[in-house]
Amino acid sequence: MKEYGFTIREERPEAVEITELKVFTATNIQAVDVEREDGEGTRREYHFDLTEYEKDEYLKLLQEQIQENQDALVEIVDLFS
Repeated sequence: MKEYGFTIREERPEAVEITELKVFTATNIQAVDVEREDGEGTRREYHFDLTEYEKDEYLKLLQEQIQENQDALVEIVDLFS
């Protein structure tokens, strides 16, 4: 995993972008209107946190999250049984 941290783009990022070998996740996405350099109004930027994963690393992370969700569901079912 490689964390790029705070990132700015003029195009809205996808929450998850998958390439042939990598997966990029954008979190905390915020649209921000900033003054144009020429003083002619504003333009929209997107501020967000960007993280890069190797595909296998991301798949493992997803599997762990699925297992955690399944465990939580079992606990909830047990509470209502």
